[in-house]
Amino acid sequence: MTTPTQPAPLKKRAVRFQRLEINTGTEDTPVWTPVRGLTTVELQVSPEEVDVSDFDSEGWADSLTTFRSWNVNIEGWEGYTGPDDEPIEDPGQDALKAKGLSTGSDAYVDVRMYRTDNNKGYQGRATANWSGTGGGVKGVTPFNCPLTGSGALTPYTHTTTP
Repeated sequence: MTTPTQPAPLKKRAVRFQRLEINTGTEDTPVWTPVRGLTTVELQVSPEEVDVSDFDSEGWADSLTTFRSWNVNIEGWEGYTGPDDEPIEDPGQDALKAKGLSTGSDAYVDVRMYRTDNNKGYQGRATANWSGTGGGVKGVTPFNCPLTGSGALTPYTHTTTP
């Protein structure tokens, strides 16, 4: 008599392996720039469902997902490199802030996010909405920048180029 094999224990993934990059180049020649100092990267995908119940459903509700929407909530700490008297703004934060303070099509940003431990994630175009915030005298300057999806969110696998 054989005993069924037990599945291996499921290992949980730590959230800390998130990376978010934005295209600071052009559509034809992308330059993927990391946004540093992030403390939160939350992807949310929401369905838009339509009730398609009819008399044939024998009293049971029926629905059909007709659209999906997505957004990414990011939060972090504003930061810079270089000496304090000549700070160099973080290029990713700086570019995201410029997009996030713009309106219309100038607020669009191509974004990709992935896990650095397995290189899997998603990419798409979003509207950036920068919101810098103040803080207490003993704090550091936080920011948040909701990214609202514009069109499809597609799977992405990060590969490094030699």
